Amino acid sequence: MDLRLNVFLLALCCWMACASMPVEIGMLPPPREVSLTFRNDFCVTLAWRPPQNLNRSTCDLQYYITEAFGQEVGQYTRTDTHFESCLDMERGVNYTIRTQPKNCGDMTDSKDIVRGASPPKEKLVKDFECIYYTSGSMNCTWSPADQTTDLQLYYWYKNMAQPLKPCGLYLYTGGLKTGCHLHGDFLNVTNLTTEVFFLINRTHGPSTLQNKFKRTTRDNMKPFPPKLNMKKKEGGMLELSCDPPSGFDPSLDYWDYTLRYRTSKDSNWKEISPVRCTALVPYDHHFQYRVQVKAICKDICGTGASDWSQEECYGQDQASDWSFHLTLIAIPVVITICVILFLFFLKKLRVLILPQIPDPLKLFKELINSKEVSTDAGSNLMESKIWEKQKVYVPERPELCVDVWLVDQDP
Repeated sequence: MDLRLNVFLLALCCWMACASMPVEIGMLPPPREVSLTFRNDFCVTLAWRPPQNLNRSTCDLQYYITEAFGQEVGQYTRTDTHFESCLDMERGVNYTIRTQPKNCGDMTDSKDIVRGASPPKEKLVKDFECIYYTSGSMNCTWSPADQTTDLQLYYWYKNMAQPLKPCGLYLYTGGLKTGCHLHGDFLNVTNLTTEVFFLINRTHGPSTLQNKFKRTTRDNMKPFPPKLNMKKKEGGMLELSCDPPSGFDPSLDYWDYTLRYRTSKDSNWKEISPVRCTALVPYDHHFQYRVQVKAICKDICGTGASDWSQEECYGQDQASDWSFHLTLIAIPVVITICVILFLFFLKKLRVLILPQIPDPLKLFKELINSKEVSTDAGSNLMESKIWEKQKVYVPERPELCVDVWLVDQDP
């Protein structure tokens, strides 16, 4: 009896212990006090506090964040309670954050909390573009939205000593600011991932309008065209080669190349792409060759390409060898004339060239008949001689001519 009582009491204690353990079922609560603040003109901080009424000792959490600006969406996870980002504000930005369970029983994600920043209300410039054309230098250009002349550009990059730096060299078109030239070590070619942030503002009455942009050096690289070299090789080939674009470290393997060429008789270009800036093309010394090259940034390094280089020429046009062409034309003509003459004379002299073979039977018959003909011919010959002896000569009678005059007599 005592044993049964002890077993019962032990089971009761185990049940009470299990019942006292919390069982997490359902949706997690969302983060609290979510805020979005600007740390400077380009960087924002998304901050929050952990969910309330949640036993962190039995529920391990993380926070799932999406960052959307335009069509681009970034996804991040955090275990702390803040998120920082420096971004392009020309399209605005929206953040969503929710709580996710890592080891939290049957709990599911919380609902989303949304925070965002709107794009600028007015566009000061259009077609803002930056071209990285040599190590340490970049040109940014734009088209003013109106005819204002008081646009000011400032730029900033991470780890910059001062908050904003004004443009030191503006580019002008028709008296309007349409660009800015940037130069500095922060644009060194060894770090193509440098993000440069731009702020363009102007005063509009009592307020100041601002447009903000972000550009990365590797996103639009446009070096100077490479230098082209040409050399004739054995075997009737022309070797095309080029030097890397100036302004970049030659040891940095950033470039592929596209070559194109045409001869003086061609109207269309023939392209060879991509190449390691060395190619062989068939060479005909009768024609001049025109060649161009451009550098293309490798995909792993960035995007962009140089312009086509100036046309480089090799060789000279030579006068055509007309004797060869005339020979090709004359030979068939001469052969045709000779064939026609041969056929003409063959028809005329066919009896001499190809005599008829006599018929032996006909010759035998003619031989027999010739004896009979000779007998008749002999008798005829004798008769003709007799008649020749009996011929009498009769002289021709002379013709007399008498002149007659009629004389009229008077009565």
